[in-house]
Amino acid sequence: MDPLTHGLVGSAISAFSGTAVAIDNPLTIGAMLGAMSPDLDFVIRLFKDDAAYLEHHRGISHSIPFLIGFSVVITLGLSFMGFEHFSFLQTLLWTFIGALSHTGLDILNSYGARLFIKKRKANLLTLYDPVITLVGFWFVLNGKNTIYELVSGTLIISIYLLMRNNSKHNAGKRINAYFSKLYQVSDISVMPSLKAFYKWDFVVHTTEYDFVGQYSPLRLRNKLQIRHRMKMVDESYYNLFRSAIVGEKFSEFSPNLHLEVTKDSETHLIIIRAIDLRYFVKKNFMHHATLIVDHDHKFVSSFIHPYNMNKAIPIYQ
Repeated sequence: MDPLTHGLVGSAISAFSGTAVAIDNPLTIGAMLGAMSPDLDFVIRLFKDDAAYLEHHRGISHSIPFLIGFSVVITLGLSFMGFEHFSFLQTLLWTFIGALSHTGLDILNSYGARLFIKKRKANLLTLYDPVITLVGFWFVLNGKNTIYELVSGTLIISIYLLMRNNSKHNAGKRINAYFSKLYQVSDISVMPSLKAFYKWDFVVHTTEYDFVGQYSPLRLRNKLQIRHRMKMVDESYYNLFRSAIVGEKFSEFSPNLHLEVTKDSETHLIIIRAIDLRYFVKKNFMHHATLIVDHDHKFVSSFIHPYNMNKAIPIYQ
């Protein structure tokens, strides 16, 4: 989710401390800053490049050791600001809970996050969710919430997440039923749409084609729309791509790959283009990678193209 939503959720979480949500409350400030702190991994872009950022984003900075470290640093900073009746341990606790909420929310969307060893993702929430935002505003604007308000807000979020999970499950069943009649399905991924929180994007891998589309449960007709149908290449090219460093890095970042293979008749080079099928924006896929090998499948060069095909970051073997 975006940093402002994370900060809002952190501020709202501080309401459960029994104190008023306020700009002069160290628990509110700590929880808000804690909830925004894991995204400090953006500094990778300042010292390296977008490829390194995509590889490490929502990685170690979202894990328990770093959440604790961020919380300690934030609480130490707040301890020098002269708050009346400041409690270091209490502020540290709510700062850490705020930081933990960041990773929790990120796990709920399609990119995922690493809380322990591996990245996990639930594919339930979009990068911006209006229901989560509205409940957060409710807690913040109420100031000191009563127990009934806190319980009500928690129930709303819990029921909403259950409804999202049920909607995703139903979408998966409908998508599987449609494609299974026509193809041999090997894998289906259902993800929240990037633009509309009530729609679901999907990637379907079959033995013949890869499909990318959208499922709209609120539509009366034509709920399932196919945006792209792409012919599968021989499995050997997938093995070749994944055996290269660029393929290893890109596969870790994107579990939903499609490969396109072209052969240059003059140079006899084989160009393998990998597409991340998860993110489709403005009629184009967001992330790509390229591996170039000779006719003996020996490495020539490789690149990752983050956000734009015109941006080519070399990856050395």
